[in-house]
Amino acid sequence: MDTTADRIKKAMNMREMRQSDLAEITHISKGALSSYISGRYTPKQTNIYRIAKALNVSEAWLMGEDVPIER
Repeated sequence: MDTTADRIKKAMNMREMRQSDLAEITHISKGALSSYISGRYTPKQTNIYRIAKALNVSEAWLMGEDVPIER
């Protein structure tokens, strides 16, 4: 099963979005995003929502659930 970090990376690649773009859209610091993407920390629910919305993916999918990627 993919981790949240794996899913964030996968969705960023699909949307051709850089980490700096995601930080700007979500208003999450680059440092925090870097920690999420590296797998050091798991985002809190508020940031899961922001990231999922920015990447146009389902929050459940982003958290590793076996559900469709679409919002």
